[in-house]
Amino acid sequence: MESSPTSSSIAISIGIKHHDCWHYKLSRGLRATILVRYTYVLPNRQLYGYQTIMTPALASLGPYLSKLPEIKRYSILSQGSGRAEVVTWAEQSSILEHLLKTNCVFIGPTVVRDGIENWQIMAPSREELQEAIASLEKHAEIAYIRNTASAHSSEGLTERQTSALAAAVEMGYFDSPRKASIEDVARMLGISASTAVEHLRKAEKKVLENYVHPV
Repeated sequence: MESSPTSSSIAISIGIKHHDCWHYKLSRGLRATILVRYTYVLPNRQLYGYQTIMTPALASLGPYLSKLPEIKRYSILSQGSGRAEVVTWAEQSSILEHLLKTNCVFIGPTVVRDGIENWQIMAPSREELQEAIASLEKHAEIAYIRNTASAHSSEGLTERQTSALAAAVEMGYFDSPRKASIEDVARMLGISASTAVEHLRKAEKKVLENYVHPV
């Protein structure tokens, strides 16, 4: 008999220092904040990634990428105002693979700052989450683990609203005092400040509604 699906998924925020990852080196070397939009493991085992990179040393980005042994190929799609859209093909160990082996997935964009990859992870059960964390500890340094709201709290959010909310949280927009302005969040997402405000306002409203009136 097939078991019926449950709604006991667990979501956490976890900070990882993956010293062998080029994101770690770049974020520290060029004081960069990196928004990893997506990463794929290709059949040849290379990692294909698309990321937004913000750095005060934008002119040094291309030369720095060229010197990283993990980067086999890259393309800067656009750049300006301290921000660049970059696609990369890299050869290195993948944290993503370790997560998938334990039935866990990452949700929203990953933000890398000060050498720490900030992941939002969802696990089907507490046991599988513990297995995922144990696997990660074998390959990277765990900087922090934080509980997040129930997976239901993000129900109803669009992809853009989820991305805006995740970026704002990781950049410190909601911290007191704030570590990032709405303009910083907007630049990271490649949208106007007014659009970022709209996405965040709608996302906050839906999260609060799901918290006060859970399904």
